[in-house]
Amino acid sequence: MPSPFTPPISNPGLHAPPASGDWLEFGFDPARSGVNPGDSALSPANVGKLVKLWQARLPGVADSSPILLHALPFPSGPRDVLYLTTRDGHLVALDASNGAQIWSQQPQGPKITHSSPVADAAHQYVYAYGLDGALHRYDPITGRESTGGGWPEPITRMNQTEKEGTALNLANGRIYVATGGYIGDAPPYQGHVVTIDLASGSERVFNSLCSNLTTLLQNGECESQQSGIWSRGGAVVDPVDGDIWVVTGNGNFNANQGGYDYGDSILRISPDGSTLLDSFTPANYQSLDDTDADLGSSSPALLPRIATSATPLLLAQAGKDGLLRLLNRQNLSGQGGPGHLNGSLQTINLGCGLYTQPAVWTNPADGAVWLFVASSCDLRGFQAQTDASGVTRLAQVWRDGDSVTSPVIAGGMLFAAGSGALRAFDPTTGRMLWGSDQASANGSIGSIHWESPIVVGDTVYIADENGAITCYGL
Repeated sequence: MPSPFTPPISNPGLHAPPASGDWLEFGFDPARSGVNPGDSALSPANVGKLVKLWQARLPGVADSSPILLHALPFPSGPRDVLYLTTRDGHLVALDASNGAQIWSQQPQGPKITHSSPVADAAHQYVYAYGLDGALHRYDPITGRESTGGGWPEPITRMNQTEKEGTALNLANGRIYVATGGYIGDAPPYQGHVVTIDLASGSERVFNSLCSNLTTLLQNGECESQQSGIWSRGGAVVDPVDGDIWVVTGNGNFNANQGGYDYGDSILRISPDGSTLLDSFTPANYQSLDDTDADLGSSSPALLPRIATSATPLLLAQAGKDGLLRLLNRQNLSGQGGPGHLNGSLQTINLGCGLYTQPAVWTNPADGAVWLFVASSCDLRGFQAQTDASGVTRLAQVWRDGDSVTSPVIAGGMLFAAGSGALRAFDPTTGRMLWGSDQASANGSIGSIHWESPIVVGDTVYIADENGAITCYGL
């Protein structure tokens, strides 16, 4: 039931912009833009004064990003609280001012998760995946679990071989959860998207393999295997129409022959999770499957509407093959409807695979649209440029040789973490403005896998592979 300190609401989870001081989910918003547009406490003028304020030990490694709820009404007074999901399934609540643990929950189950939690804008619940194969909801102040009406919601029936490893997403009054396999890809598993209606607790399931079956699959129900949805961003929600975007990894593809399998494909699904609206599958899908070059090692980056473009709504997608593809998200294949094969509008060879979520930013100074891509080799800044005939292309403006995780933007700066250091860059030039490994910053961070920072107010938070979370502030 709701916390005694938090009044119940009639429309839990209704898609609403975060309140000032909140970071509700991975990538800041349901589109996974990575941009916190409201915070200006940090700027290029003062970022050089960031220092380590505190570092706290977690009960395990949080191989993801934290979220933060601002000014929660505790009996002792308002507190900002961080929430992290650890690999061993803990959901941990920490006081954001000093890193002290407030509460922790750990549903029991096998193996690991790389998930990141999500909270609703009304601060009624924090939602987290448990190793028991279910999605749980908790009171953000007390940590008490709320059950009943379908909760905890089942996400997989094969949690020995199938897991939820992506960041959770909340929009349209629904939570979106995606699944894949564990390291090593041992079957059985089939990537699927579970859509949970927060008002009713009802579920819809879209299976990327055996997509004609619309329930959580048991072992043996689907002959095809893999096609995991395992990228950092997981399900991405389109801010234009609320549609869901996911990308699958290796697995069978036969939809172009009347089948129901969508391995190595970009999928556009209706907001309620019921209907596949469109898809894109590269013509070399079999080669991708044969060489373990998952298309779905990242989630789509949705560009804002470009009014002067003949294709005003675009997305960028890159996979393990190191190819960055620019696609028309109003007609993915150029032929209409799911199952067709066709090429992209533009293809850029990054030279290395992408395992992160790109950031998408509109420069308020000139309206230019930017895409920031962190491959396993480097960090690059691309600008979307449209010519007089309405053709839009991505043009690389700068490149930094550091390997970093999913970047974010706040205060007009790009923040990204690599093993040993958190850095801030000028997003238009790539010039480094600050690094946590500088002597004046008073200490750095541990190694990085999929951990990425969040920036709220004048503070930056980052977890690392040492099982710690570090706070830098003015």
